[in-house]
Amino acid sequence: MSGGKRYTSGRIALANLSAMIDGLEHARTQHPAFEDLAALSNLLFLRGDLLGRIADHDRAEESALEASAISPDMGNALFIRARLAARFHRFAEANTLFDQAVARGYRPSDVDAERASVLQATGHYQEALAIREKLANDDPGIDTLGALATLLAEMDRWDAAESCYADALESDTGVSPVPCGQLLFEWGLNAMRRGDLDRAEDLFSQLASILPQHVPGRGHRAEVALARGQLDLASQLIEPAIAIADDPEYRATYAEILAARGDRKAESYAEQAAAEYERLLARRPQAYADHAAWFFMGIGRHPQRAVELARENLKLRDTQRSRCLLQKALRNAECAA
Repeated sequence: MSGGKRYTSGRIALANLSAMIDGLEHARTQHPAFEDLAALSNLLFLRGDLLGRIADHDRAEESALEASAISPDMGNALFIRARLAARFHRFAEANTLFDQAVARGYRPSDVDAERASVLQATGHYQEALAIREKLANDDPGIDTLGALATLLAEMDRWDAAESCYADALESDTGVSPVPCGQLLFEWGLNAMRRGDLDRAEDLFSQLASILPQHVPGRGHRAEVALARGQLDLASQLIEPAIAIADDPEYRATYAEILAARGDRKAESYAEQAAAEYERLLARRPQAYADHAAWFFMGIGRHPQRAVELARENLKLRDTQRSRCLLQKALRNAECAA
């Protein structure tokens, strides 16, 4: 389905990505230019997403802010800041900055995809759908069709989402495995959320065949294996991710696997993950509230903390998933009392 034979090796693609980052990092120390800093930020965010590296996201934010500070155009500077706010789930701030960017001359059409992401994240699905459908009709490609498919999946329109995901893959004529890999990841993640573990395993397996270094894909595939009782496979998948990523999500998953084995080391890994989550929450509470809530509700064993975080997350975005998270956290806390 993924047409993996025509893609560049995943290892080569990631090596090329790192080489571009290194080149732009060097240019940053010599003669920082707006275009280079903006490009560096985008590439660091991409690598951070692929490898589960928060350190890359931190460097990406720094580069974006530097680019914004020296931007020759105020509309562009505001747009960069708006994208940063949206990425770290400061949605109200993002909307304000997008409005300001347009008011200062930034093209409204270029803001549409970003606005759609914020609308989708905050549960305004019909408004997001109107934008996503227009973008996909105007320029049908793996990015626009894939984004539409993910929105349809979140709206529980799974048959339409499956068809749209397939169309997105079919439209991909590039040789880089990254766009396809990211699409397969989103597809597999939404299959997990539906409880279709067989479908999720199939999609994550396809992802592994073209981009085996995709850490979030390995992490969620490990969760699927754990849910199916395949503890050896789950361990094999998650252990390399822990060595690469600095996101506590992977340490937390490993703690769950160890706990399922009855291994006493589970407690140590859970404690490390808890400390890491708290450090992240102190810096970016909006960005990590939902993931941390799931952690503290489960292997983190702090049910009241989970309720606090789930409530904060619901304030940010009133979605079915956020409401479900809070309901589960409240039930869990009641059972633990």
